[in-house]
Amino acid sequence: MYTIGSSCRRRGISTILGVIIFIGIMFSAVIPMLLVMNQADTLHEIRKVEVDRLDEEHALENIFFNLETSIDPDTDEPMIKLVFYNRCVIAVKIIHLWINDELRDVNYVIPPTSNKEWDLRNLVDPPYHDTASFSVMAVTDKGNIFLPTSGNPEYSYDPILGGSWEHDVYTIYIMMTEKRNQLHVLVIFIVPEGDDIPVFNDNLENNIDGYWINVPFEGNYHIIVTQFQEYDPPLFETTRPLGPPNNLATLVII
Repeated sequence: MYTIGSSCRRRGISTILGVIIFIGIMFSAVIPMLLVMNQADTLHEIRKVEVDRLDEEHALENIFFNLETSIDPDTDEPMIKLVFYNRCVIAVKIIHLWINDELRDVNYVIPPTSNKEWDLRNLVDPPYHDTASFSVMAVTDKGNIFLPTSGNPEYSYDPILGGSWEHDVYTIYIMMTEKRNQLHVLVIFIVPEGDDIPVFNDNLENNIDGYWINVPFEGNYHIIVTQFQEYDPPLFETTRPLGPPNNLATLVII
């Protein structure tokens, strides 16, 4: 009886030890594997959220830019300036400029709903005694590509007349039919699905030949003409389209 009882006790202890060892193996192998899988799922969800956020920001980017050209009055050197208009609620970072099909790395940051400008002469040598055109594309860090809304300018040089710029310029021509004191003109570019951009806000002198206002974009413009900046009621208010091929200029008669 004693021998049988001792054998049963030993067998029971061995079974308990085996179960404990088995549970230990389960805890040391299966549970870490479950934790790793859970961590991988969490990282996957984090990456998914980041990708969705990047896709949303990619779709949100909305900028206009144009090339402002001029001639330095002191050196007669052609000058080019990039002017960016950020119309979205996030900052836009320009990382590349393609200038005449050549890549230039830049680091231009335009804060939300603001304007910034940079001198292009720091990146490319404009021609001095030559004729050349400039094509520019801007690439953001999110992969969007933007073209200048004012078109690509061309610089020409004449030995007698000197240098001059030519490019698509959209113009609002205001003609006054009678003498008025202190006229004020506000011109607003209407941005589809975005914040409108005031492009001109200044007083006009009474000029028999009229007054030319150059604007940078093709599209619709809201024009308000007032006296002494008294906007209620305006002397004249209208919305006019500007853009190629036949409406590079519009006439406003007041």
